[in-house]
Amino acid sequence: MKLRAFLSLFIVTLIFFTNGSTSFAHTVKSMGYSKLNIKGKTIDYELFLDQIDMLEQFDTNKDKHLENEELSSQTERIESVLQKDLRIDVDSKPLTMELLSMDLAEKGSTSGVVFKLRLTADEAIEQFNLHYNLLFEDAPLHTNVFLVHSGEYFYQDILDTKKRDVQITIAQPEIGSVLWEYFVLGIEHILTGYDHLLFLLSLVLIASRFKDALKIVTAFTIAHSITLFLVATDRIQVSSHWVEALIALTICYVAVENMFVQKAKWRWLLTALFGLIHGMGFAGALAETGLPKSNLIGSLLTFNLGVEAGQLMVLCLLLPFLLWLRRFPWYRKMMISTSCLIFVLAFYWLIQRLQ
Repeated sequence: MKLRAFLSLFIVTLIFFTNGSTSFAHTVKSMGYSKLNIKGKTIDYELFLDQIDMLEQFDTNKDKHLENEELSSQTERIESVLQKDLRIDVDSKPLTMELLSMDLAEKGSTSGVVFKLRLTADEAIEQFNLHYNLLFEDAPLHTNVFLVHSGEYFYQDILDTKKRDVQITIAQPEIGSVLWEYFVLGIEHILTGYDHLLFLLSLVLIASRFKDALKIVTAFTIAHSITLFLVATDRIQVSSHWVEALIALTICYVAVENMFVQKAKWRWLLTALFGLIHGMGFAGALAETGLPKSNLIGSLLTFNLGVEAGQLMVLCLLLPFLLWLRRFPWYRKMMISTSCLIFVLAFYWLIQRLQ
């Protein structure tokens, strides 16, 4: 009984602390995004910040929600903060920053603000230094995904309180280095995609054999690869808002099915159908980085391989543990309890994403 209680507590804790969308998680850790597009002597900088990190300074009516009117009434103050804590130097000379616009926006299930900035140098930019010190005083666990594009040049990094300065030298990249960047991006996406991970957990909870789990994962891989390619190459157009909501709905359905179905014989068919939806979500994440036109297929392929590598890493750790747990007579009850928790979490995401 002690072992059973410990395992149940472990799984509940794991699910809770890996939820990147609950209000508690946001107060502990938040994610921002920086996308820099360099053309000649101009840097167009698109910055996304989670609104929760901005409430302390800019929520003037203290209703725990930012509005466009609140932002526009504080334009000068916001611009001052950006210029103070976000700096780009070229040849040791700080570039003048121009705030083009700021608007409330959604990134996945996260509500935030998108700032569009423009910085201009005296001549074509070949190298620059970025200093990022936004939010760390109020949100020390804040991180920012940093992406740079210049022609075919692509660079990505993670900025946090320990890494606030980055030096970028723009050079024509080798094909291998570009493909490796997209492979790593695929791994990072699946390992930080809490909804995708929870979906995988829901799928394999019912598997009693490694063979069943392999069929499920293979069906998911084939299905999401199809829609990832179609959306990323603009063969089909989808709304990211509805895709994110449908992803949450797929998790809800599988969690409910786990409570009533005891065998995974036909689970791979369901997985293939739902995998088409998750592939659209992967494509949306990839669209945020941009794709090199000269090597579109290669970048898509390596990103997808990175996603698969991330999935295999998780499943290689998870499956042996779950198959070992199945030997105990109380596994079925534990699986139902875990599925109930997964349903509650996914349903919360669904409601949040429909708003």
